[in-house]
Order: sequence, then C-alpha cells, then structure tokens
Amino acid sequence: MTGAAIALVLLSALLHATWNFLNKGSSDRWAFFVAQGVLTCVAYVPFVVWQWPQAGIAPIGWLWIIASAVTHAAYAVFLLKSYDAGDLSVAYPLSRTAPVLVAGWDVATARSQLTAGGVAGVVLAGIGAVMLQLPALRARGVGAVLRDPVTRYALMTAVFIAMFTICDKQGVADVPAFVYLYLLCLGEFSLILTGLGRTAPGRATRELRGNTRAVLFTGLVGPLSYLLILLVLETAPASYVLGLRQTSIVFGVILGHIFLGEGETRYRLAGAAIITLGSLLIVAAG
Repeated sequence: MTGAAIALVLLSALLHATWNFLNKGSSDRWAFFVAQGVLTCVAYVPFVVWQWPQAGIAPIGWLWIIASAVTHAAYAVFLLKSYDAGDLSVAYPLSRTAPVLVAGWDVATARSQLTAGGVAGVVLAGIGAVMLQLPALRARGVGAVLRDPVTRYALMTAVFIAMFTICDKQGVADVPAFVYLYLLCLGEFSLILTGLGRTAPGRATRELRGNTRAVLFTGLVGPLSYLLILLVLETAPASYVLGLRQTSIVFGVILGHIFLGEGETRYRLAGAAIITLGSLLIVAAG
C-alpha cells in the first residue's frame, strides 16, 4: 500500500469510530441510523447522477450491489443490537475482529496459507478479545461472557463485515466507487427502514430534531469514511485494507471512555491495541 492509501484508510478509521460513537450516544440508535440514512440518500443524489457510468451498470455489478446491501443491512442490525446490549468500548472492538475471519476463510478455501506471522496475528487478536472482557471473565466465567448478548451480537457483526468487504472488493471493479456506495447505502437503509415498520418515520423525525448536529454530521460525512475504503480497495488487497482499518478500534475505546464515561478502560484499551496489532500482523504476513 502507498503512503496516500495508508493515510486514507487511517482517516476512514477515525471517521468510522466517530459515527459509531455518535450513534451509541444517541437516544434512539435505530432512529438515528434511519435519519442519517435518509439524509445521505437525499443529499448525494446530484453527485450520483454526475458520476453515473455512461454505459450503465452491468448485471454482475448489480449482483455485487445487492449482495453488499444485504450484508451491510445485517451488519447494521447486529451492530445496533450490540450497542443496545453493552458498552461501545466492548462492542466496537469485538465487531472489528473481521480480519481474523477473513484469514480463516482464505485458509479454509485454500486461497492462501497463513505464515507464522499470520498465525501470531490470529492469536494476538484472540488475546485482545479476551483482554477486553477480562474483568467480566474473572467475575462471571467464560460461558457467561460468551452467552452475553453484547458478545454474540458484536461477533456476528464481525462476520458480516468480513462478508461485505469481500463483496465490495469485487463490486468496485465493476461499478464506480461513489455510485456503488450510494446504491448499497440506498439498499441497506431501505431494508432497515422496512424492518422498523410504521414507527420509523416518527422516530427518525424525533431523533433528527433532538440530535440535529450529530445526525447531520453522520449523514453527510459518514459515507465518506467508507468511500475512502472503496477507493483504496480499487488498488490494494482487501485483507490489507481491512487490517489497517482496525486502528478505528483504539479510537472507539478512547471516545467511549472520554465522552460516554465507560469504565475498565485500561483493559479495553489494551485489548483494542492487541486486536489492532494482531490485524496488522495478518496484513503484514499476507
């Protein structure tokens, strides 16, 4: 990866952690997500029209868009459930363990073999996940922590992050990155809106009125965090990009501690740093 690509991924990581922090701190997280989605889909229409490819989008491009929209929607559902169930500084780092899953997928499908560095990265990511919940593990035991909703939902989130990253690496090869992002967001937000049913418009309106600045920031700037990733994915391996983006974990823990008053910071920050290091080792070993 070039220096410019690394800088874009790090900026994306900071923006991603920021919008997750804003969502976690909202009064109605599901309504916040819908409100930001509606704002995004309305605000960026002119840019999509401008960027729309003259030759249109090939069927394979639409296939990747649909697959990405579905997996992004599933990711959003489990992410929001994890935030409802527990702290940002636990849910967010656990949800970002996707590079370990991608590495496992590559080995299982015989697409690649993990080197010693890759194995060390997987082990470190596992140690980091344990460190995040070390106080709870001591107090309640492994079984209870694994059954905890925040753990289960966050790990399911990681599964869908791995899935949509693989889809998006293929998708941006067939569709311009901005158009691709807009269409998958439109599909994702439509699915979430449908799932919330008739209460969604009223809840989203109330959240927008009560949390205007955060919704505006997330709706207008939030998509930029993933657009940067899509641009880098056009030239860099998906595993490299996903691994480096895990630096957002540290940002998420710090934001949770400073602004949300979440405790056990030394364990969570140590765990976040170890997960990030493990992810970067997986990247380096690739």
